[in-house]
Amino acid sequence: MNKMLMKLTCLLMALFFSTAAYVSAEQAPANYTVWDRMPAEAAVNVKLKVQNAVTLYTAPNSGKVSSTISSGEIVKRISCVVYTHPSRHAVKVLKTTKAYKYEHSSSPEFITLYPGTIVYLLQYTGEGTYLALWNGQLLWWLEGYNISGFTNANPSSPWGVYLGEATDASLGIDFWMCLRKADGTVGWAHPKDYPSGTFNQYWK
Repeated sequence: MNKMLMKLTCLLMALFFSTAAYVSAEQAPANYTVWDRMPAEAAVNVKLKVQNAVTLYTAPNSGKVSSTISSGEIVKRISCVVYTHPSRHAVKVLKTTKAYKYEHSSSPEFITLYPGTIVYLLQYTGEGTYLALWNGQLLWWLEGYNISGFTNANPSSPWGVYLGEATDASLGIDFWMCLRKADGTVGWAHPKDYPSGTFNQYWK
């Protein structure tokens, strides 16, 4: 009887560990909002010269117009929001990897990711790196170019393998910017609605 109980216990444990990654993937949030982090290598708080007429809304994903910006106007970007889809972009860790715990720190702290761990890509952060989510914790500066099967990456020594949906480097995010006009009017713009080059950083 004891032997039978021990075998049953071992079988249940084996089943649990073999499905742990699958359970983890199922529990990933479908949507995750990132505030005040550009999906690029760029600062949030900068002046922009707008090259096309732009509509400003009272909030992201709102149909209520707050103002408009004319071509040639100089505005200030004061905030941004990125709506991400982590459950669509799972990555399985292949070898022990360290991820930054914070975006900026004078004394960097790391989280160690072990083989078999599942993390979820959120958004691009510039220079081939990505922000990811694991167990409710943000992971900064993960090397997207060293993920096997992700976009066109074919690394010789990958730290992870992409398990998610087919995607491009942007991961299908929805990005909004909060802009302030010279007269103090504030509103939200949706860059995806405008041609590339509509929002250019203004250095003067």
